Amino acid sequence: MSDATTRERMISTAMRLFRREGYQATSWRRLVEEAGTPWGSAYHHFPGGKEQLAVAAIELGTAVVAKTVRRAFERNETVEDAVSWWYRKAGEALAADDYRGGCPLATITLEMAHASPAITKACQDAFATWHALLVELLGGHGVEDTEDVAIAIMTNLEGALLVSRVRRSPDPLDRAARHVALVARAA
Repeated sequence: MSDATTRERMISTAMRLFRREGYQATSWRRLVEEAGTPWGSAYHHFPGGKEQLAVAAIELGTAVVAKTVRRAFERNETVEDAVSWWYRKAGEALAADDYRGGCPLATITLEMAHASPAITKACQDAFATWHALLVELLGGHGVEDTEDVAIAIMTNLEGALLVSRVRRSPDPLDRAARHVALVARAA
């Protein structure tokens, strides 16, 4: 197993476990076991400990979401269709994970933003990255009030993921997509 593969597996495993179960509930032992990596690799690749691994997992989650957002706008002609596609994909991923997942940042942000400056900064950077990307893509689609529409898209998605997770249904995501379509058309 190469070093890059070991590190990447640890990061993707951490992202999945932190999203599902949270930072505090995920032990080093569980991360190493789930990743299928040697025990010594944890401190070799992450000498800053679990907090350093969490920052790397947040960065991976940021990239995954950004890629999905770009794909949504590349595959759809209108903002409404792009948002609907994105929210539908989020619902499909949530259902495939038996409604245990959701946003790769939500659980760790809620749990750790008050407790870890490094994790707080990584989460702030992630949300800022998504916001900037949405502002850029919305502007490219002729939306005038890009700042507000980008925030509406992000906050509606986060809330809809939470409600979908609790209800074990993608319906809140479908409804949120329709609501955001109205906001985007009005902007």
